[in-house]
Amino acid sequence: MANTTNVVNLDAMIRRADLASPGEAGEDVPALSVPQLERTGFLYPALRKPDFQRETAHWSPEQVADLISTFARRDLIPAVILWRAGQNVFVIDGAHRLSALIAWVHDDYGDKEVSRKIFQDIPDEQIAAAERTRELVKEAVGSYRDHKIALEYPEKVKADVAERAGRIGWQNIPAQWIQTHDHDRAEKSFFRINQGGTKIDPTERRIINARASATALASRAILRGGSGHDYWDKFDKGTQDKIEALGKEVHDLLFDPTLTLPIKTLDVPVAGHGYGPHVLPFVFDLVNLVNDVAVADSSNKRITKEEAFVKDDDGTKTVDYLVNTRGMMQRICSNYASSLGLHPALYFYSPNGVFQPGALLAFVTLFKGWDTEEFKTFTRARAKFEEFLLAHRGITEAVRKLGSGARSRPRILALYRTIFSNIEAGKTAQQIHDVLAANNDFAFLVVEPPPKSGAPGKSFNREVKGGAFLKGALPTAPKCPTCGGLVHRNGMQTGHREHKRVGGTNDLANAQIQHPFCNSTVEQ
Repeated sequence: MANTTNVVNLDAMIRRADLASPGEAGEDVPALSVPQLERTGFLYPALRKPDFQRETAHWSPEQVADLISTFARRDLIPAVILWRAGQNVFVIDGAHRLSALIAWVHDDYGDKEVSRKIFQDIPDEQIAAAERTRELVKEAVGSYRDHKIALEYPEKVKADVAERAGRIGWQNIPAQWIQTHDHDRAEKSFFRINQGGTKIDPTERRIINARASATALASRAILRGGSGHDYWDKFDKGTQDKIEALGKEVHDLLFDPTLTLPIKTLDVPVAGHGYGPHVLPFVFDLVNLVNDVAVADSSNKRITKEEAFVKDDDGTKTVDYLVNTRGMMQRICSNYASSLGLHPALYFYSPNGVFQPGALLAFVTLFKGWDTEEFKTFTRARAKFEEFLLAHRGITEAVRKLGSGARSRPRILALYRTIFSNIEAGKTAQQIHDVLAANNDFAFLVVEPPPKSGAPGKSFNREVKGGAFLKGALPTAPKCPTCGGLVHRNGMQTGHREHKRVGGTNDLANAQIQHPFCNSTVEQ
């Protein structure tokens, strides 16, 4: 399976704008040239892409370098499809191709000046992918700057660069134009065209269709930690600031610290990698689930997804959705007083260290309706529940097989509730295993499949390395003295062994590491 974090973020190369601008007739040129893509070029300042378009962040370093090399070596590249709207020229199809060439011209593969104006906090994975791309491009054809130097000083560059430099300026990028003044027709053209190539999957289409809704706006704010394109720029300044601050808070709760592979530490983020094309669909589902979007209307009747994703006119609902999502993630793992401090590596990662969205979303659903007493009940059963999870590490992998969608979630919740009820009944981990194994609905979740045979004479892949670390490290992780559950760095507080209200001192002998909920609520 391809590494979804090994993609180049070229989203800043072409600015976003509302496609709903009026179209305009004009002398549409049949081709573009690379010098037009320079900062002071005639075309670059006018280029836009629809604000609802998926991120231009689906190509690997190899794909970006190959496109640039293909163009530089005068091999054929497909035409980009454009639409003129007022002073703007929208890229309807070909954003990745055009962005790759713009990145070459600006020497910015997601990590330099153009990108940093859009993304204030650039993830390490994004920087690594940019550096890898730059190396590949340099090796394949050389930098654009080298080609510019070659025009005046050909002796200072490689012979092949000097040979290409003289024709790069007039070499064409084929262009086709949508001939309409109607932005609705232009939008339909976008969807029709983008069902070819890398197709828009159903979740992406839902996000695009719901782009003005609180769910989509909150998800976009979380995706880049409140930075990137400001989809919420039509709201007043105070609301914009709230959305950006909350987006960053939730992003950090989900994705801090940065996940490195293979896993060599138990300090993993709650939700795996925060970079890559998989992140927005996951966050969209999370926000949707936390905020009961498309569950029921006031008359308790089922409503459709389209009815649920109504436009947020002033940003109030977007702020509410972000606050609710922050509250849920604070509950799951944070230093906030209500936090259970669930250890992500145990609860939300497979035995090989792969994040399982379905496991996290299942606990979101489980906790949504609980009150303080139910959380106390969970805390009393927690040590035995985690003992069971440690003995059956394959459960999170089995959850992945069920999928993270709403259809599979009731089955996952039934599994966890069955485990809890049997713990409360005083059954041992082995007895609970036998109960589940005898139930056709749960048997495959607890019966471990036979181990796969590895290839002789081969090195371990990073998942096996990560799995070996987790297998040895998880049982030895620090435990909360109150509930006996594993403690994670993002979900702990220093509490008093003898409480300060009865005279407990503040010296080391009286200090202990606890889950925030255990410290603030259970022992009160």
